[in-house]
Amino acid sequence: MKQRWLPEFDCPDVEQPRVEADSTDGGQSGVPESAGALPGQTELFTAERELIGQIEAALASGRFEDARLYRDALTVIEGASAGLPDLAALDVIGEARFWDRALPAVLSDWLALDQTLKTPPNFGRLMCDGGLSRLTERYAAAEIVAAAPTMLATLTNRICMAAGENGDLPPDATKLVRDALLDGRELVPDAFTDDRIIDVLAEDCRPVWLACMGALRNLWPVPPVDPFALNAITATDEESNDEDERALQFWACLRRTVSYGRDHPEAVASRMRMKRLHPDMHALFMRRGVRRE
Repeated sequence: MKQRWLPEFDCPDVEQPRVEADSTDGGQSGVPESAGALPGQTELFTAERELIGQIEAALASGRFEDARLYRDALTVIEGASAGLPDLAALDVIGEARFWDRALPAVLSDWLALDQTLKTPPNFGRLMCDGGLSRLTERYAAAEIVAAAPTMLATLTNRICMAAGENGDLPPDATKLVRDALLDGRELVPDAFTDDRIIDVLAEDCRPVWLACMGALRNLWPVPPVDPFALNAITATDEESNDEDERALQFWACLRRTVSYGRDHPEAVASRMRMKRLHPDMHALFMRRGVRRE
């Protein structure tokens, strides 16, 4: 660095002397050097990180047998130290025979185990995702919900998330919600993640009416009636005073409308009956219609 003199002084620029590091003090006057790694230490750390990464990948994909092997290999390297994640659950679900049993038995033990997991949050989330992957590879979502109704919201959210946020909701997910409502199940809106499903479930209606409303909002399709099961609506048919029964009648009318052509006498009769059962929902149907399954 050069020293600059003021303009009124006629002095030359002077080069400032550079401070040279004293090599005789062992480098203590400068920045201390980092301690060198011991022989084999870097390789050991790399092996641990690779094993943890392999455990995470195996858990997320439901390969619990592989995750168990990687955990055991990591234990050999580190020993039973406090730094290791608690993956004792792999001693149970890491056995192939755990998953080879009947679905109700698998789900019963899986749900019981899920309530007692002491795994750190990141590993617990991966293990839950992997369990769902393992189950959905073998069984349809409807089969899983039939065997364990408490899995409904979890499976619905998973299917919707996999499909993304754009476009219509996946029928595999929405039909789970629809059928549960038609069975009279009261579903908690907060258990779901899609705003469209939450909005329907938050309405102040009985479950079967919510099933009808979801169809009118085009969230899920309406299945047609088996031609052999179709019965003509007669003028003597009377609507029940029971709200659940009235909702079921409205749903039956929706099914008839998708089973016939628009101008078919039975479709016309169904629309007339829908108007008597619930005028507001009938008006919504006339504006939007419904999707046929």
